[in-house]
Amino acid sequence: MGNPIIVGIAGGSGSGKTTIASGLCRLTEQYGNVVISQDDYYFGLPEGTDASRYNFDDPSALDLERLAHDLLELKAGKTVNMPIYDFTCHRRLNSVRTVTPTPLIFVEGLFVFATPALREVFDLRFFVDVPENERLRRRILRDMQERGRSEPDIREQWMQQVEPMYLKHTHPTMAGAHFVLEMPYPDDLAYCEQVVALWKILEQRIESSTHNGEKIT
Repeated sequence: MGNPIIVGIAGGSGSGKTTIASGLCRLTEQYGNVVISQDDYYFGLPEGTDASRYNFDDPSALDLERLAHDLLELKAGKTVNMPIYDFTCHRRLNSVRTVTPTPLIFVEGLFVFATPALREVFDLRFFVDVPENERLRRRILRDMQERGRSEPDIREQWMQQVEPMYLKHTHPTMAGAHFVLEMPYPDDLAYCEQVVALWKILEQRIESSTHNGEKIT
C-alpha cells in the first residue's frame, strides 16, 4: 500500500459532515478506509468550569496540533493512538483508539481546515455549505436525541457561540476547499447525490494514484 489519501470534510455544526463521511465510507469500503472525528481532539472541560458557559466552538478548545501530527503519522504508514472524547462528561476517556493506516482516511470536523499545518495534510478538501436555518434544525434534533439537551438551551448556545464562531472561524475556510458542496435543501436525497458525486471524484483520484504507481489496494 502506498501513502493513504486523506480527505477532509468541513462545514458548520449540523451541516451533515458525519453523514457525508459515513456515506463515503460505505461506498469506498472495497479500498479500505477509516473515519476520524475532529471532536475526539477536544482538550476537555477545564476543571471547575461550567459546561454551559464554556465555548466548545472555538478552535482553541481542540488539540488541532495533535490531530495534524497523528494524520501525518498515518500518512507515513505509522499506527497512532488517538484520544476518545466523551460528550456526556466533557472529558477524554482514559482509553485510546488505535488506528492503523488505510488507503482512504476521512476526517470530519468544524476546524479541519482552520490552521495551515492541518489544512495541508489533506489530499482532498470538501466543504459542506448548508443554510443556517437548516443547520440549526439538524443541531436541535441531534442534541435533543443524542445529548439530552433542551431546545431553549440549544438555541441560546447557537446564538451566543455556535453561529458567531462559525462565521469567524469555519466559514472562511471554505475558500481553501477543493470542492464546495452547496446544499440549500439538505434532505436525504440531496446527501445521497452529493455522496455519489464525491465518490466519483475519489475514484478519479484513486485511478490517478494507481496510474502513477501509487498502488492503494
